[in-house]
Amino acid sequence: MKKRILALAVLLILALDMSVQAAEQRATAPKPRLAFSGTTANCSVRYICDSSSDEVEATLTLYQGTTYVDSWSGSGTGTVSISGSCRVTSGKSYKLVLEYSVNGSAKPSVSATGVCP
Repeated sequence: MKKRILALAVLLILALDMSVQAAEQRATAPKPRLAFSGTTANCSVRYICDSSSDEVEATLTLYQGTTYVDSWSGSGTGTVSISGSCRVTSGKSYKLVLEYSVNGSAKPSVSATGVCP
């Protein structure tokens, strides 16, 4: 009886350990950040790929409504970091859009919105 309980406990521990490792290996979608300091929009993103050998290219674009405001691009192997800032108008709503690809394969765009105070 004790051997059965011990065997089940070992199997349970192994199963939990495998699920934790699988969760750690999955990359999450990048999250662009849009913040305001007075009438300056501060835009940034950092993305870490699944593999350190993945080639990633990304562009951050800031819009006020449908009007283009500014953009910043970057690329890297395994990771990419992009940041930039520009003047904006107080009281207006802005959308920061991230378009990126990994190993030449386009990924769904991700965005963040905010209103300049």
